[in-house]
Amino acid sequence: MLIIRVGDGAGWRAVLNRDVLFAATYIVWIFAEWGVSKREMDRGDKTRDYGTCGLYAVGQAAVFLSALFFAPAGGPLNALHVVGFIIFLSGVIFRLWAIRTLGRYYSHIVREVDDHKIVDTGPYRVIRHPAYLGMIAANVGVTVFFFNYATLCLLLFMLVPAIVLRIIIEERTLFAVEGYRAFARRRKRLIPGVW
Repeated sequence: MLIIRVGDGAGWRAVLNRDVLFAATYIVWIFAEWGVSKREMDRGDKTRDYGTCGLYAVGQAAVFLSALFFAPAGGPLNALHVVGFIIFLSGVIFRLWAIRTLGRYYSHIVREVDDHKIVDTGPYRVIRHPAYLGMIAANVGVTVFFFNYATLCLLLFMLVPAIVLRIIIEERTLFAVEGYRAFARRRKRLIPGVW
């Protein structure tokens, strides 16, 4: 567990090791998105996501907590840690860009928005669900950085399927929005040219 790994060092090295710094960066990301969740709670928005928001959140938490809990396969700081952290940051930045691009239309829950307009700028020029792609990329970064088989399995068999299911549910609502069908015909969901 992270606490045990922290206790393996001495002095400031114990407090400022790579695991703690990564976890702190992850927490900053969660707080960066907290405003969206708080706004939704304050408005009392009703969801149409059929429990996929909870499943998605549990998958994300499971990936990160398993990364902290299970012993990593890697040893001291190496190239995979750097690559994992770069993938993580790239995913977070891409996700936050997608959220900012959608503006008031972005939500952590599936809901209808009055006067909804299709956004086809920023990352939405290329794919339909860049915020989900950013989430997947960020968690791939977590998995690479803290590599262990439990985290890899949770990413592949819990979080990614939860995101795919959520996209399918979300698109039931989006296809009712004027212009979404034409928007969807011109771009794939997550991976250009694939799906």
